[in-house]
Amino acid sequence: MAENNPCDILTSDWNPIIGCQRYSPGCKSCWWFDGIMPWQQRLGNLPKDLQENQALVIEKRFDPKTLRSKRGIIGVVQHGDLFWDKVDDEVIGRVLDMVDADALSRTEKNKKKPDSEADQTKYILWTKRAERMADFMTKRYPKGVPKWLGCGVSVENQKLADERLPHLMRVNGWRFVMIEPMLGRVDLSAYIQQSDWVVVGSETGEEARDIELDWVRLLRDQAVEHEVPFFIKQVGKSHKKPERQLDGREWGEFPQGFNKSSGKRK
Repeated sequence: MAENNPCDILTSDWNPIIGCQRYSPGCKSCWWFDGIMPWQQRLGNLPKDLQENQALVIEKRFDPKTLRSKRGIIGVVQHGDLFWDKVDDEVIGRVLDMVDADALSRTEKNKKKPDSEADQTKYILWTKRAERMADFMTKRYPKGVPKWLGCGVSVENQKLADERLPHLMRVNGWRFVMIEPMLGRVDLSAYIQQSDWVVVGSETGEEARDIELDWVRLLRDQAVEHEVPFFIKQVGKSHKKPERQLDGREWGEFPQGFNKSSGKRK
């Protein structure tokens, strides 16, 4: 469970649509295509004939109850990319409509609770299709993305960071940089002051490519200097026995207001 996994930034996820395609170097050993999707097909949760490069809308997951039952930090469309070009604008809008309605419902209920019992659930999504995300979010939220929703962009090396992160910086709202799998040195000096969170992770698996700790040190130092929360998911090659320490310390910082156990039901 993500909630009890210290390597995971999420409490849970919500996947009303699934689907993506191998898009850039970090997709070579995609955990979804190579592991989770076949497993879900064997369990009967996904059609057996579902292939890579197909987008699938799962209507029953648009039932408000499927989102209402979750708490903490919810990953939106983790089993795909919400801004993939095979996902229609109308479907993206439906997903965000659900998120906004759920957040507003929680806000209303919080008015009847003491602050200590308030449900502070947050929703985050991240994408490799940064330009489309920035265009969509700025049009949908001309006054700024709501405070309950965080937007991130995934990059693997400096070239992709310089291609994608300028689009992330166009988003008027809470922004984070996801560098996983980290396949090369990434200097965030041009973006760090406009970022609210930096998350780093190595590739895992038998054929995982190496990560150099000096790459991670650079990001840590930039985050610390600018007081940006810094999170290391792993720096080793095993997801079963993750290595999270850098120079004798585990880095698991969350931005203010983001708590995996927020509003947890007893």
